[in-house]
Amino acid sequence: MAWIRLPRFRRAVNVFNPKLFESLSLAAFLAWVGLGSDALSSSAYGPPEIYYALKGHEYLAVFLAIGIPISVFIISAGYKQVIALFPDGGGGYHTASTLLGPKAGLVSGSALIVDYVLTAAISVASGTETLLSSLPAYWYSERILIDVAILLFLIFINLRGMKESIKILLPIFMAFVATHIIMLGFGLVSHVGDFPSIASNTIAGARHDDQVYGWIFIAALVMRAFSLGGGTYTGLEAVANGVHIMREPRIQTGQRTMTLLATSLSLVAGSLIFLYLMYHVHEHSGQTLNAVLYTAITSDWTIAGIHFGPTATIITLITEGLLLFIAANTGIITAPIVMANMAVDRWLPERFSYLSDRFVSRNGILLVGFSAVAILLATGGHVRILVVLYSINVFITFTLTMAGLSRHWFTQRHQEPRWKGRLTISVLGLLVTASILAITVFEKFDAGGWFTLLVTLVVVVLGYLIYRHYKSIRKITAELDETMLDVVPEHLEPGPNLPLDPRGATAVFFVSRFDGLGLHTLLTAHRMVGGFVKNYVFLLAGIVGQGEFKGIKALEDLKVYVEAEADQYMAFCRNEGMASTWFATYSTDRILAMEELADVAIRYFPQSIFFAGRVIDNRARGPFHGLLHDEVSFIVQDRLQHDGFSMMIVPVHVHGIPSQPPRIELPISMSPDMELVQQEDADKEGSKAKAQTQETGEATEQPTSGNSQDAPRN
Repeated sequence: MAWIRLPRFRRAVNVFNPKLFESLSLAAFLAWVGLGSDALSSSAYGPPEIYYALKGHEYLAVFLAIGIPISVFIISAGYKQVIALFPDGGGGYHTASTLLGPKAGLVSGSALIVDYVLTAAISVASGTETLLSSLPAYWYSERILIDVAILLFLIFINLRGMKESIKILLPIFMAFVATHIIMLGFGLVSHVGDFPSIASNTIAGARHDDQVYGWIFIAALVMRAFSLGGGTYTGLEAVANGVHIMREPRIQTGQRTMTLLATSLSLVAGSLIFLYLMYHVHEHSGQTLNAVLYTAITSDWTIAGIHFGPTATIITLITEGLLLFIAANTGIITAPIVMANMAVDRWLPERFSYLSDRFVSRNGILLVGFSAVAILLATGGHVRILVVLYSINVFITFTLTMAGLSRHWFTQRHQEPRWKGRLTISVLGLLVTASILAITVFEKFDAGGWFTLLVTLVVVVLGYLIYRHYKSIRKITAELDETMLDVVPEHLEPGPNLPLDPRGATAVFFVSRFDGLGLHTLLTAHRMVGGFVKNYVFLLAGIVGQGEFKGIKALEDLKVYVEAEADQYMAFCRNEGMASTWFATYSTDRILAMEELADVAIRYFPQSIFFAGRVIDNRARGPFHGLLHDEVSFIVQDRLQHDGFSMMIVPVHVHGIPSQPPRIELPISMSPDMELVQQEDADKEGSKAKAQTQETGEATEQPTSGNSQDAPRN
C-alpha cells in the first residue's frame, strides 16, 4: 500500500538502460523452470486423484495414461496460438478480454487470481506432506507452521526479483528432473515384459464392464477421472501469462517453453498413471500414492549387497516436495502479472500495476502470498480439501480462452489461410476443457466447489465495482478537463523565453499530464502567490508499470508523451507571461520519483513552494477510497515539511463545495469584535432577504410593505 514504506533492496535503476530487459528476461530454459514447475509438480496430487477415481476399474488407467498426454498437447497447442496473438503476455485474461469482451476477461482474470492463490496454498501443503512422508509421524502435527514459514520465505525471495527467485530454486528443479527420469524410467523399462498382460487385462476389463454396465458407464468413469485430476493441467496457463518476461524473440521463446512444459508434463503424468497400474499400488496411511510407488520400484535396488532403495525413495520424495515449493513460487510469480494486467484495465486498484525497484508487482506478491497463508490456516493445510477447491477455476479460464480462439479463427477465415487447422485445435481444446469443467463442477460442487465459485464470484463483483468507481472518476476528470481547458487558447504558442530567477520565490507543481486538475492547481496557486513568485516549475513522473514494462520502445513512447505534456504547461505559462520550466523522471516507484524531482527543484530553486492538486467528489468517495487511490502527495508533503519546505495540496471540488454549513456542537467563545461583525452580517442578510421579498411582491402585484398588518389576509 502507498502508506507502507517497505525497505528497498537497491536504489532505483535507469529504466532506459538497453541491457535492462536482457538482464531481467528469461530464456526458454529458465522460463520452463520458473513457470513450468507448477505443471510438473502437479504430478504429486493430479495423477493420484485420477487413479483414486478408478477404484475397482483400475484397468482404465491405460486409457488415461494415453489420453492425458493427448489432452495436454491439445491445450498447449491452443496456448501457443495465444502466445503468438498476445506476445506482450496476459494469457487467458487478454485472450478473453480481446476476443470475447471485457466482462469475459474479468471472469477469466478473477478465476486465475483465485486459482493461483490456491496453487500457492496447495503446492506448499502438498510439498510439506511429501517431505513428511519420509519423517517420523510426530512431525506431521507441525505441518501448518512449516507451511507458513515456507510461504513467508517465498514471499521474501520474490520481493527481491523474479529472476533471482528462479535462480535460487533452479538446483531443486534439476534434481527433480534427474531423480524422476531415473525412477520412472527404471520402473517402465524393468517391467517391459508386463506390457502384453496389461493390454490383455485392459481389453478383458473393458469387455466385462461393457457387458455389465454399458459403454456409457465406462466413458463417464473416464471423464470423471479426468475431471477429478484436473489439477494436472493447471500450469499450462502460466507460460502464456508470462511471455512478456521472456527473451526476444518472445513468441519463439514462449512457444519453445510451452513445448518443453507439455512434453515434460505428459511424460511424468502419463508414466505415473501407467506405473500405478503396473505395480498395483494402493493408498497407505501416512504415505502419498507416489511414495508407495517409489518404494515398490526401489524394493530390490542393491549395490554390492547394500540395499539403498529406501534412500533413493527418500531422495526422490525430497525433490518432489521441494519442487512443489517451486510451484507455489510460480503462483506467487504469475498471479501478480494477471493482477497487474487487470489493474491496467481498471478492474483492480491501480496500485497493483506498479512495479517495485526490483521490477516485480510488490503489492500483488504480498496479497497473493498472505491470501495463501490465510487459506492454509483456514483449511488446516489438508491437501484433499484444497484439491476440491483447486481445479475448477483454471478450467474456467481454459474454456474462455479456447472459446475466444475458436471465435477468432472463425471470424478470420477469409483473411487467414491456415484458419481451418487452427480452428480445429481451438474447438478440440474447447470441447476438452468445457467437458472437464462441467464434470468437475458437478462432481465437486457439494464437496466444496461451491465455495470456490462463490469466492470467484465475489472477486468478479469487486472487480466490477472497482471498474465502475474508476469510470465515474474518469467522467469527473473529463468534466474538469472540459471546463478548465477552455481557458487554454485553441492554438497555444509557447511565446518568447522568459528569464528564470533561481534566487526568487518559485512555485513548483507535481503534475501527471496537461489536464484540468493541473491547470486548476496552477491557477489557484497563481491567484494565491502570484504577486511574489518569480518562477513556475512543473515536475512530471513517468511511472513504469506493468503496461509500460514491455521493452525499450514502450519506454521511449512514455518519455515522448511525458515531455509533450510538460511542454504544454510551459507554453501556457509563457503565453500568460510567467517564466517557467519543467523536470521529468521515469521510475517504477511513484513516491521515489516525486521525492527525486523535489530534490532537483530545490537544488535549482532553493526558494521553492510546492503544490499538488487533489480531486474531491463527496459523492464518489467511499470507505475504500484510500485503497483505490494512492495518496502519495501526502507522503511527499510529510517528507518536504520535515526538510523545511512548504507544500500545499489544493482541493478541487468537481461538484462544488457542500452547501450545508458544518454543524457546531461545542461551546465557542469569540472576541466582541467578531460578534459585531456577525451582527453586521446578520443585518445585511436581513436587508437582502427583505429586498428579495419586495421584488417578489412587485412581480405578483401584491403590497410591498414589510408591515404584516398591511398585507392581505387569507
